[in-house]
Amino acid sequence: MVRNRRRRSEAFLAAGLRIATEEGIEALTMTRLADALDTAVGSVYRYYASKDELIAAIQAHAVGELHCSHDRSVGPVADELASRVPDESAALVRVVVLGRWFCAAAERYPEEVRLLQLVSVRRTPTYTPAAAARLLPTTVAFVAAIADTVDAAVATGDLKPGPGFTRAIMWLTAFGGVFVADDLAHYAPAVLGGGRLIRQLNVDLLVGWGAPPDAVQRIEHAIDALADTSPLLR
Repeated sequence: MVRNRRRRSEAFLAAGLRIATEEGIEALTMTRLADALDTAVGSVYRYYASKDELIAAIQAHAVGELHCSHDRSVGPVADELASRVPDESAALVRVVVLGRWFCAAAERYPEEVRLLQLVSVRRTPTYTPAAAARLLPTTVAFVAAIADTVDAAVATGDLKPGPGFTRAIMWLTAFGGVFVADDLAHYAPAVLGGGRLIRQLNVDLLVGWGAPPDAVQRIEHAIDALADTSPLLR
């Protein structure tokens, strides 16, 4: 029974994510989701009491997927780079790798990243307490993981002092905006598309926070070389 319920919930989340990212958040209704899965709308309400709870659950699932990818990827890639850039601080290497993980995640998890951007620009009332309870723990844990990497680079002097949690939110928000801008690659191919703008955003943010530009570029080149033989996402 528990396994069946979990499978049913995963089906709702996957279909909801697809509808939200392909048709827009407003198109995602309980009836639309039920129709997509050829089930009764009452079945949806047994899992989610409102649209807000449904969206929060979908977002929490998307954030969880990204967090798992982050945990599988950033540390191991940074460890592999240690021998390629032995003169660079391990904390700086990790924060640069984190930026490149954002780029790779945009390609591997486009729906999850798209959803985060769509939800962030919603002009709707605050989530209900029940919806917030579904979303906040997962989201805070993901932002905290990013903040830990930023804080570590501050502690070693590789970045100027500043609040890691705030910087993590800024990074994620800016990342989402650039991801959407890349949709215009057809009209400005020399600037957009291919992850170029996201990569430049990462460099500009890190340098703006105090990272040495030359060191960032050396690490970037080492990541490029590693990517030729080993995936950046694990």
